[in-house]
Amino acid sequence: MKWQARSSIESCKTQARAWRNTMCQRTRKRVCLFGSSADPPTGHGGHLGIVSHLASMDDFDEVRVLPVYSHMFQSKRGKQAPFASRMEMCRLLFEKESKVVVSDIERVCFENAAKGLDENEKSSIRVGTADILTMLTAREPDVDFTLALGADTFIDLANGKWRRTEEVFKLVGHRIIVFRRLSENNNGPEKEEQIQQGIAKWQLLNETMSSIRLIGIPALTDASSSTVRSTSDETVLTQLVTKPILEYIKQNKLYAFSETNN
Repeated sequence: MKWQARSSIESCKTQARAWRNTMCQRTRKRVCLFGSSADPPTGHGGHLGIVSHLASMDDFDEVRVLPVYSHMFQSKRGKQAPFASRMEMCRLLFEKESKVVVSDIERVCFENAAKGLDENEKSSIRVGTADILTMLTAREPDVDFTLALGADTFIDLANGKWRRTEEVFKLVGHRIIVFRRLSENNNGPEKEEQIQQGIAKWQLLNETMSSIRLIGIPALTDASSSTVRSTSDETVLTQLVTKPILEYIKQNKLYAFSETNN
């Protein structure tokens, strides 16, 4: 009888530990990170379509949009619309998406790195994804972060073209969503092979799924920010950006509406 009692007690303890572990796992917040120049953010065929799809997934409690503050490549710095403008356009674009948060973490990360430096020294600062993830994981240790990357961007990361590639994977627990247009499913065997090789190289497997998932987003088209920047034809622009974004661009004289283009 004593043995049965001890066995019952140990069984209860084991179940309690399992329950606590399960509850700890459930209470960890799941955040998907989507970084973009957002210059400007495009509509349902682009940025809005991507982020809305990510927000619709049960995998995430939050989708966090991270507009680029200072471009990694020196040659492209100063050629984007002001950071404050791109932040505001993102807020306008995603204001109806309850799970979406627009974050200025890239600015915060850059300014932390720039403390005590003169202007010449600041111009050489390169804040990359690993730097941002390091700051985020330190600030929010109870959050599981996932990166959302386009197929081409993922291929570059998987092939080691990013700074601190291995750290990027480790900091997100190898959790990555690779997204593409549905039409890209037949994009040719070479690109498909590169994607699958990248997944095979970097994924972590558990009993149910890979840590890296490839998804097709039905809404995605070939809408691009560069096309938006290059034209003031509102017939074209209404197909590429939402009405609030177009109004913001016109009111603030951005891109083809700037005074230098008139």
